[in-house]
Amino acid sequence: MNTDYLRYFSTLAELQHYGNAAKALNISQPGLSHAIHSLEKDYGLPLFEKTGRNVRLSPYGLEIKKYIDECIKFQEEIDL
Repeated sequence: MNTDYLRYFSTLAELQHYGNAAKALNISQPGLSHAIHSLEKDYGLPLFEKTGRNVRLSPYGLEIKKYIDECIKFQEEIDL
């Protein structure tokens, strides 16, 4: 699993819009979509639900976000 993908997940969960998240992360929207699809494949669960032009976390995504946030926090601490 790519640790950048975890950060992408967290940003998309916060912004709830692929275009805005991709812009904030300075990556392409297809790249972000690929990363999220890869995470969903790894977990075997849908992490987001589409709501018109936006997305929101699925119930699985809400639960997994707690662990991903801890992983990101830990990564930031060891990078100091």
